[in-house]
Amino acid sequence: MKNNIDQSVQSGGSDGEKMPEKPTLVKKGIRTYHGIVEDTPQNREENYNEICHTEDRRIVNAAIALRSRLSTKEREEAQEWHRNFSALVGEWMC
Repeated sequence: MKNNIDQSVQSGGSDGEKMPEKPTLVKKGIRTYHGIVEDTPQNREENYNEICHTEDRRIVNAAIALRSRLSTKEREEAQEWHRNFSALVGEWMC
């Protein structure tokens, strides 16, 4: 038993009194469409801008697809509804 006291019980070679020199926690990055990148303010801003652009294009593409499925009469009704809605609510929401 006395021999075990002299041996280190920590994986880093320390005796429990101080932390090992190698850090045990992994620094987390930002998960993007292209993989995980380093967590820096510039990378966060680029990732945010990319997500915003992707979401804006998704909405525009959905609107184009909807408009292509409407008949001429339905398009005119939708355009009139949008015009009235914009006049009531204002341009901030459209």
